[in-house]
Amino acid sequence: MNIRLLGPIGIAVILAGLVGCKRGSSSNKDATQSPSPTPVVQATRPIEGKSEPIAFPELGPSRLIQPGIQFREATLRRGSVPMQVWYYQPEKVSGKMALVLIPPAGSTLFVGMGLAEGDRAEHYPYAKAGFAVASFEIDGHVPNLESSPDAIVLNGARQFRDAQAGIANAKVTLDFILAKVPEIDPSRIHIAGHSSAATLALLAASQEPRITACAAYAPATDVDARLAPAIPALDRAIPGYRDFLHFSSPKTHVAELKCPVFLFHAEDDSTIPISQTRQFAALLKKTNPNVTLVTTPKGGHYESMISEGIPKGIEWLRQVKK
Repeated sequence: MNIRLLGPIGIAVILAGLVGCKRGSSSNKDATQSPSPTPVVQATRPIEGKSEPIAFPELGPSRLIQPGIQFREATLRRGSVPMQVWYYQPEKVSGKMALVLIPPAGSTLFVGMGLAEGDRAEHYPYAKAGFAVASFEIDGHVPNLESSPDAIVLNGARQFRDAQAGIANAKVTLDFILAKVPEIDPSRIHIAGHSSAATLALLAASQEPRITACAAYAPATDVDARLAPAIPALDRAIPGYRDFLHFSSPKTHVAELKCPVFLFHAEDDSTIPISQTRQFAALLKKTNPNVTLVTTPKGGHYESMISEGIPKGIEWLRQVKK
């Protein structure tokens, strides 16, 4: 822990690794992601209910990234913030494809997150199963959070807030993919995520009516409780941040989460207790009749999701009705 940060963000540093989850073995959050980057082009950025004009780039050239999986990418810009979008689809496509949006995991829930090579382990299974996949960066990523100056952390927190905890990133990614990939079936738009990305998946599904199903693996469903020790410091540094964090919590929007929801959690998860997901599922079932909760005895926070959660989530998504 970096003890030199004793100002308004000191507690935020203490929590830097609290919500973040392990990625694949090749994870490198600061790695260069794009061997052949596409130009950064202005994209929609919601501002007080309005949008700036859209000027989407083309997706980059297709390449075979895994046997049977084609990969393309692009960089969009929301206002002054660039964001990468990774797109995968099966090598052989016949007919319309369902799309799975997948945010990157590993966030602390008060700043954003970039894409890293280790994220691909969560992307490939869906494409291998016949889904199109789009993963996207969340505004406000702060590399090396624990050693970053307060000003950098605060800037990331503001960008994260301005992107509505990643909802805006999810929406613009969906707009972009639907505009550039005519093979996507707009009636089958799903979102899936693990840990902090599962938090965003649930939040986005409650706010974006085009999303037709949500799979959340070991989500943090009560952001107010999760970040309680850091909220006073964050709210002093950025007035109103307490209210934003309350908005960003899936628990706040239970009544608005109407699409089918799949929840997965391991009994031995030491990062996010399974009791929180059980409580959230019980609360959600009061207003949503289509909630599936699957648990497993072992596997921890990350491995259970890779080995069991995603395969069961894919099986569930295949059965979701349009």
